[in-house]
Amino acid sequence: KDEIDKVAKIKLIITTDDFSGDAVTVSHNDILYIKQGTFDESGHFECYLEHVGVYTIECNDKSTTIEIDGVGKVFNAKINDSVVYGFVVSGSESSPSANITYIEEAVGMQPAKMNFTSGSFDWGDWGDAFFIPRPCLLNANGTVFKYLNPNDYTKDVDGNDVSSYLTGASGSYNAMMEWGKDHCQIWSKIVPDQAGTGATVYISDAQQDEDYHAWSFYGQDGELKEHFYTPIYNGVNMSSKLRSVSGKSILNNVAGTTEIQYAVANGNGWYIETYADRVLINLLLMLIGKSTNMQATFGNGHYTGGSAAGNLLQTGTMNTRGLFWGTNGTGSGVKVFGMENYWGNQWRRTAGLVNANGTQKYKLTYGTEDGTTANGYNTDGNGYKVASDCTPGGTSGGYLNVMKWFADGFFGKTASGSETTYWCDGMWFNNSQNDYALFGGYCNVG
Repeated sequence: KDEIDKVAKIKLIITTDDFSGDAVTVSHNDILYIKQGTFDESGHFECYLEHVGVYTIECNDKSTTIEIDGVGKVFNAKINDSVVYGFVVSGSESSPSANITYIEEAVGMQPAKMNFTSGSFDWGDWGDAFFIPRPCLLNANGTVFKYLNPNDYTKDVDGNDVSSYLTGASGSYNAMMEWGKDHCQIWSKIVPDQAGTGATVYISDAQQDEDYHAWSFYGQDGELKEHFYTPIYNGVNMSSKLRSVSGKSILNNVAGTTEIQYAVANGNGWYIETYADRVLINLLLMLIGKSTNMQATFGNGHYTGGSAAGNLLQTGTMNTRGLFWGTNGTGSGVKVFGMENYWGNQWRRTAGLVNANGTQKYKLTYGTEDGTTANGYNTDGNGYKVASDCTPGGTSGGYLNVMKWFADGFFGKTASGSETTYWCDGMWFNNSQNDYALFGGYCNVG
């Protein structure tokens, strides 16, 4: 009789990587129905349920939910001592402040934003988030020389003056942001909606399932690393090396191959910026800002003032501005996640995304698609993955109103919007030639 009952009921198998030996509770969300037990030494617990519906699984101070939609089935769930933030971005909602909805552990959190009146940054509830990077001086071999004071890059975390290192006067260090705090890689999962113009996005400090990826953390050798690094400053040419140093005029008006050559000259593991990093950082900005209008949320950036080299802001203008800073004016730069001029001031060449005669092609790691074989980036998209149904359209130089989402990332598709609706950003394209990706605009695009 017991075996017959089990067939008619619902089997729930729960696993954990963190709570072996700890008590676990399974409760129905709508009726008073509870199952309790303990994870065995291998992190496994199973029970039989009698009702369909949504259940909450709790262990210690962590919880997760699962929907049971039928009897006589086996369901699997996992609960860990990790965090999962999430948001839904709508492709049909034109208001940039209304088209993002928080889900998972982001529900109830206050977004971050720049207070343009006081000139200070309001972290909301995100100041201690696991993904906040930290500034450092990085050796050419990829090891950290010193961590910097996040509120004053001219000093290290112990208060020592590091100005000579920061400006490149001493040593060959680059000022970088280190991602992957407290041994936590940043895993993301994108689930496009049916139309493909919106998506549900999850951000976690652990790989919750096989659809979570940490593309930015793959090194050029194809191995998953503990950290990845992005430049604090626009690139500076110092002895034919592309350096991230303070107080200098930035490299401008050189061929893309030259820029790459200068970046690689720093040593093994160095390259220019990549599409995978841009995707992840933009997802994080959408998450903490709860908006698709980055300029209105974090600052306009330097987007007026001419296009000559002398109009470009030198590096280091925001060394004492904290990790985030911006204005709603036109002549100053912007700083997000510790990086100066992430938009504005200068176009930023970005490896891993190409518009090949109207076909957007992309690559998420230096290696092959699965991140295992190092074969590098190229300028024509040969061997890259294809973003289907994503030929750029609308008016080149117009405002982006349709974004196409995939499990790997998102791509601008149609420029027929305005500066205050949908994505609030311009999109330039030429479908009759092969083009390398540029991001961020420059100081004369308005």
